[in-house]
Amino acid sequence: MLDQIFPSVSSIISITALGAAFGVILSYAKIKLHVERDPRLGYIEEALPGANCGACGFPGCSGYATKILDGAAPINLCMVGGADAVERISRIMDIKAEALKPKVARVHCQGGCDVSNNRFEYNGPKNCAAAQQIREGFKTCAYGCLGFGDCMEACPFEAIHMSPTGLPVINYDLCTGCGNCVVACPRNIISMVDKSFDIHVMCRNIEKAPVMKKGCSVGCTACNRCVKACKEVFADNPDIETAITVTNFLADIDYTLCINCGKCAEVCPQKVIEFNRVPVVVG
Repeated sequence: MLDQIFPSVSSIISITALGAAFGVILSYAKIKLHVERDPRLGYIEEALPGANCGACGFPGCSGYATKILDGAAPINLCMVGGADAVERISRIMDIKAEALKPKVARVHCQGGCDVSNNRFEYNGPKNCAAAQQIREGFKTCAYGCLGFGDCMEACPFEAIHMSPTGLPVINYDLCTGCGNCVVACPRNIISMVDKSFDIHVMCRNIEKAPVMKKGCSVGCTACNRCVKACKEVFADNPDIETAITVTNFLADIDYTLCINCGKCAEVCPQKVIEFNRVPVVVG
């Protein structure tokens, strides 16, 4: 009986001693290998919105904060935090920087299911990325919205909903300009545009009008009326001829020249050019 007890006690003592030794070693290693955490990191993280949308190009707000602290990223990449975040981080890092101009998502398609045609019946997964893989999409217009809402699912701020006709609708009160919807769209019909511009083209089709109309009745017909109207606006300006041109049968706005007058939208017979005022919130 004693032979059975004492070996067990001896084993327990040995394991306890070994555990204590490892504990001492780990405690020593923790002290020797400890790296002081820069307190500014926490302050930078607090200055960021915590949205973790990835629009800055880094894995979440914490990843971006680390890059700022390392001097590997500018302090004005957070569209969600805007001017307030830039100002706070500027004080923390003692770096001067201007906030980027606020941007919002713009949808360049008005070809919902009520005005567009399909090439074939699609019975696959109900998402745009999958539908695009099947013969490059089921719509006759190869440039139009597929309508399954990948952009809506990608938006971390619930700023997008799908209309009854299958088109994304942006809630500009909620849109932060993170750009996730742009990445999610396999047809490139959403872009990020300076929030101060109210003019945008609701079409991506670059086919000639007869071909375009086979798939959609509300696309750009390249009539050039918008260009003529814009030229009249700049008639007295020797430096600018027009801020809008028709390239590849599609109207294209140069936002570096556009003065936001809305004349092009007034004359567009297809109502492809939308003049939609978006409230600009400073800060």
